[in-house]
Amino acid sequence: MATQTQTLLTYEQYADLPEQEGVFRELDEGVVIEMGLPSHAHGAMQANAAGMLTNFRDQTGAEIVITQNAGYQLGPATGRGPDVSVVRRSSFEAMERAKGGSRRGAPDLAIEIVSEHDTASGINRKVKQYLEAGTTAVWLLHQEPPHVIVHRRSGEIEAYSPGQNFQEPEVLPGLVISVGKLFAGVPR
Repeated sequence: MATQTQTLLTYEQYADLPEQEGVFRELDEGVVIEMGLPSHAHGAMQANAAGMLTNFRDQTGAEIVITQNAGYQLGPATGRGPDVSVVRRSSFEAMERAKGGSRRGAPDLAIEIVSEHDTASGINRKVKQYLEAGTTAVWLLHQEPPHVIVHRRSGEIEAYSPGQNFQEPEVLPGLVISVGKLFAGVPR
């Protein structure tokens, strides 16, 4: 019986990979993970989260950078692109640009939309990587049933359902997040 070995990549090798239309990639401790285009429900949740954060920034003048699917080099062989991320402007400007246009370092807030093809172990690994790299909080948005699980660097884990609100005062002081609004208009 033959054994197959997998070549692990550095972040720089990963950044050199040619782009493929309709394929999103992340680097998980040297292993390239390829994902197809997201569903409409995924896109709607992503738009809701980014829209809520953009409204907060515009109304309060908060010094934050909000991105969708932007890359972060979390380690020498790990690169992630959260569905939505928030970085304090001062932190963003201090982040070095990595090869391929990503930033070296972690976002202050990473929001991941959990898709049907995601595994619990894969999501938990991603959360761990963000938090170990310095992310303050990771929000996991689950469509069925609609709920949000918040993981914080402090080790705190909280779950919220539509009809509930929560806050992220360290990153978004003054913003009350309505869970229901994160899922408003999401197609089933």
